[in-house]
Amino acid sequence: MMDTSKNSVFAHMPDMGFIAIAGIEAVDFLQSIITANVETLDSGAMRQGALLTPQGRVLIDFMIYRTSQDELLLQCEANRRDDLYTRLRRYRLRRPVTIETRDDLACYVWWNLDIVPASMPHLFADRRDGALGYRYLGNDAQTVLSDHGATSGTIDEWHAIRIAKAIPQGALDLTPERALMLESGLDHLDAVDFGKGCYIGQEVTARTHYRGLVKRRLAPFMIDAMPEPSADIMLDDAVIGRCKSIAPLPGGGAITLGLVKLSDLHMLQDSGQNPSLTIDSHVAQLALPDWMLPLPKTAKTDS
Repeated sequence: MMDTSKNSVFAHMPDMGFIAIAGIEAVDFLQSIITANVETLDSGAMRQGALLTPQGRVLIDFMIYRTSQDELLLQCEANRRDDLYTRLRRYRLRRPVTIETRDDLACYVWWNLDIVPASMPHLFADRRDGALGYRYLGNDAQTVLSDHGATSGTIDEWHAIRIAKAIPQGALDLTPERALMLESGLDHLDAVDFGKGCYIGQEVTARTHYRGLVKRRLAPFMIDAMPEPSADIMLDDAVIGRCKSIAPLPGGGAITLGLVKLSDLHMLQDSGQNPSLTIDSHVAQLALPDWMLPLPKTAKTDS
């Protein structure tokens, strides 16, 4: 088989659960309850989305795969799958839609490709950022991806890329019943559509967007050592945030996501390298990706 990308790397994404939604009203069903626009999702494509509380807080985030015209897969953390399954069935009512858990699927991420194989089954582009590459759904990934010239890596390598791009994933980054879509930047990642109509939590999410009420943002920080999980982000003697996802960096140190007041992000950006910014007593540095710039103005209600 042709070597499509001799520099590409793949890694298994562990602890993932899948739910299949199928039927002639599968798209309409999901369109009415989740944040992402399912109608505009082409077959063979994927995007991020979430199920919210009526108050607009994230309950569960997931990736949505459209495998055919009338079937979609939702992929979330394995320990959240049963909760998501129960909630979906509760909202189904009498729609002609089947909702089933899937235990026969595995997910692999594949990145740093030079050439993308044409018409490769089970391969989905991660369009949130090109650096995240693709996802392959199948238990034969070790053979298939190796045959295409990919070498085996670790999932931490991919998470370091994801965190550097300020892309949240899972309950650690999106605290259930507390996280807001716009604070997490999910509106910039095609995970919410402000023009698609009603869904659960739509009113609060839209009001936050149109009135400019976002007071905090999820942002990446680089650290010169590996901090403890959930370590405080300190500026001088004040706690300004707390670590969420953390991944080691290839050259040493680590990168983490932290939810920080927008006013503090402006101050850190304006001050450049700030030696009083520390995480777990280690020197840290704000590392905003290009898509987050320029930072939005501070919210009208932010003192």
